[in-house]
Amino acid sequence: MVEIRVAGVDAERAHGLLHRLVELFNRSAVSWDATRNEVRIRSDWESRSVTRVIDAVESWLAAEGGGSAQLSVGDINYTIVDPRYRSSQPGKSA
Repeated sequence: MVEIRVAGVDAERAHGLLHRLVELFNRSAVSWDATRNEVRIRSDWESRSVTRVIDAVESWLAAEGGGSAQLSVGDINYTIVDPRYRSSQPGKSA
């Protein structure tokens, strides 16, 4: 079992991310921590779970107007940036 955390989520936009994640995982596997402004996902440890979370966060960022979010898988941390922002940077390709 692994816990995946998505931080940097404000309460007003959390609903959209929670909805996307509940479509991928059991409702009981997804929770919102309002004190830390983060979404938590408990899943079996497999690369598909992490990939699905990354895809859901990128989709959510694009739909909610950009920004970034911090993704933590165990002790490893990543920053996920709105894919539209990444593709608009000079020297970057989509």
